[in-house]
Amino acid sequence: MPLTTARLTLMPWSLATEAYKDGLVTAWDDPEVWRYVGAGRDGFTRADLDGALERAAERGSLDDELLVVRTSDDTVLGTCGLYPSSVDGGDPDETDLGYRYGRLSWGQGYGLEAAAEVMRWAVEEWGLNRVGSNAQTPNVASHRILRRLGFTFTETRAVPKDPTRTTDWYVWTA
Repeated sequence: MPLTTARLTLMPWSLATEAYKDGLVTAWDDPEVWRYVGAGRDGFTRADLDGALERAAERGSLDDELLVVRTSDDTVLGTCGLYPSSVDGGDPDETDLGYRYGRLSWGQGYGLEAAAEVMRWAVEEWGLNRVGSNAQTPNVASHRILRRLGFTFTETRAVPKDPTRTTDWYVWTA
């Protein structure tokens, strides 16, 4: 069940090859990618990815996060998908839009393109009429994507793993 846009293929993890998984590790093994994620981190390894996939499988949400691949050259750019809001400290009964991309894709509109397709999927396939999301306060690019998709700012909260950082929460309603 891959989703497609003009430039991207968004595929569930069940369809991801080992080469795609390695491609994601390459895209994410950069401290700048993690600058606005939780408390930040220095990089990303295959063991990190395998652990994340195991936790998603335990939650039953493995195929709710989609691998974002540039169709023209099969390059893995990142992920975009739907997550239980509780993953980021939100309401466990709500669903959040989340995304993360490697630096190679920044500033080219891929994030908005993939997120718009995931939102279409959320409404048409999942039947959602409310979706949340959040972005750390200084992450201007993520705030721009959320506003362009029609999300509305609701509140600012401290980041649970690093209370010196803040996250802005948003909601989209049909």
